Amino acid sequence: MRKLFFISIFLGLIISCNDGDIIITEFNFEPENLDNCGGPGGYVFFNINNSSTAESISLILKTTDILFLDSEVQEFVLNGTSNIVNYRKYSGDVTNDYFCSNIPPTSPEVVVEYLGESGIAELTTIAAKDDEDGKEEDPNSDLDTDGDSLLDYYDEDDDGDNVPTVIELGSDYLDGTNENPLDTDGDGIFDYLDDDDDGDGILTRYEDANGDLDPTNDITDLAIGPNYINPAVTESNIIDQYRVHSFLLISDINLIIKNLVLVNGEEEIIQETMVMGNKNDVINATISITPVF
Repeated sequence: MRKLFFISIFLGLIISCNDGDIIITEFNFEPENLDNCGGPGGYVFFNINNSSTAESISLILKTTDILFLDSEVQEFVLNGTSNIVNYRKYSGDVTNDYFCSNIPPTSPEVVVEYLGESGIAELTTIAAKDDEDGKEEDPNSDLDTDGDSLLDYYDEDDDGDNVPTVIELGSDYLDGTNENPLDTDGDGIFDYLDDDDDGDGILTRYEDANGDLDPTNDITDLAIGPNYINPAVTESNIIDQYRVHSFLLISDINLIIKNLVLVNGEEEIIQETMVMGNKNDVINATISITPVF
């Protein structure tokens, strides 16, 4: 009959249900030591403790989803095949390479191993996105002016005219000289939200004579500037395509496992809440994508 252990992460008490033995054990994992590697098809999360007896708790998620892109809480059912938890003790100190190398190291040796038989891994992601266009925008807003599936607060081209918002705001607005962004045609719609900046009836996106998805370098009259702000130029080049968009993404994560059941032969450990830890800046990078028109 399988021995049943109940573990408190704080008290660390394990009680055998058959032979009367009382075993004292602690999970000494510091939450801030959570680390990760891998990607879609094979994410690996792990927490290592080398302070006394070397030990680790690790989680493999074989999801094909791209994680960490949005603020959300995701749950993954542990099944021992595609979503796997292992608790291990080792013959010596463990490094990140043990989990992240293409060819796992042969040492240190695993001296004790428990496999997660069941439970639910709960991954909380807090993602901050910023288009860095110089305009303060509400990250809680669901406004998407151009309907390109990028919300305005992290869309570097809010109106989808292929002229970046930072250009359409104007230097005077950005340096605080003018409290209002540019409104070239004076129609009450600021250029960064206006898909026809000069009001000549030709979409700004179409005033791209050379078709390179950049209307700012198509200039007929140097004294006025690009054609998209020159109402005297009405040549149209139909371009229904967005340029590459970039935004800064910073993601933090928190990982816990609920109702975890760890098994080693006839021994069974139950952990109501196993805190695997948290990690800041799991992503801190500029993301570049091309919205679908």
